[in-house]
Amino acid sequence: MNSILSQSDIEFFLNLINDAGSKALQMQKEILDIQTKKDNSLVTEADFWVQNFLKEKISSRFNNYQFICEESTNDKINFSKDTVSVIIDPIDGTAMFSMYLPIWCISIGIFKEYKPLYGFIFSPASNLLFYNDDHSSYLNGKKLTADPSIEIGHETNIFYSSEIKDLTINFPGKIRNLGSTALHAALTADNKRNRLLAFIGKSYLWDWAGAIPVMQKAGVKLKYLDGSDIDYKSVIENNFKLKDYAVAYNSNDFGVIENIFRRNSKS
Repeated sequence: MNSILSQSDIEFFLNLINDAGSKALQMQKEILDIQTKKDNSLVTEADFWVQNFLKEKISSRFNNYQFICEESTNDKINFSKDTVSVIIDPIDGTAMFSMYLPIWCISIGIFKEYKPLYGFIFSPASNLLFYNDDHSSYLNGKKLTADPSIEIGHETNIFYSSEIKDLTINFPGKIRNLGSTALHAALTADNKRNRLLAFIGKSYLWDWAGAIPVMQKAGVKLKYLDGSDIDYKSVIENNFKLKDYAVAYNSNDFGVIENIFRRNSKS
């Protein structure tokens, strides 16, 4: 049995991420201190505040959980069959956040050993709270079930992340980059409303960790672009970086996805 959170625990995480999101949204409305990290990505004081706030509150309730966080990966990480990891992206979509735009979120993923179990994604400026329990996924408290037989037309959507450089997307519908990997991925679970066929991205585990359990419980499929399954142990051992493009998709036939995303030939 993989269940490790009670309903009371889930309510704790929902209240916690709501509190963190409210504070981050307040901070976004103020003058931001924006810095550039070594990898040339942006970070703000809100990233650090949210991360520290979440770690403090979670560790006070679950003192045996370990943390993997985007803004501090120096903690000693140890995995065993009983290890529970909390994987945090405090502000996913920091560039959008720094531009005072609403497409960003706070992401919390909970893994046992290498298995994703629970996810919490909150976009306060967009009023979107995704999460899952042991049975289902939810958006703002309402159960989510993805539609695997979505029709492809001019108003069907594909999301892609900014690191896509060497692919051609052949698709008759709308191709969009909203600026947040975690939110892109979580939105695949709501495709009955948003007509989302797939999201393709790469990046690091903390960008995906909160959305993966939500997608799984909603019935969204997730593979690497070559059709192979994602081995989270290998991702962690690769300094938390995905080895290739990952595709979250709503289709019974992966061949549909393979026909949309084509690698550009090297000259």
